[in-house]
Amino acid sequence: MEELLGEILKEGLFWAALGRPSEVMPFLRGKLLSNGIGVERGRREYLEYLLDDLERFYKRVSWSNEIDERHWKALKSFHRDIVSVISSERA
Repeated sequence: MEELLGEILKEGLFWAALGRPSEVMPFLRGKLLSNGIGVERGRREYLEYLLDDLERFYKRVSWSNEIDERHWKALKSFHRDIVSVISSERA
């Protein structure tokens, strides 16, 4: 799941740079909130917050029309935070 999540986040970054920042968000939200991961209420709210923040990040990337090093660093941070929420629920 962790590797797949990383690929989905990268795909979203590329779509954002092409001017379509919310292209992967419905899929990602569906997989993480609806279909897959049953997280407790507090963790679910944090996961929803992270996804909202990720969507805003993708919008900012679309305004810049390019991907640079700071975008990759931010994406790694999102990945780490989302994996942390998911992994702690499985433990």
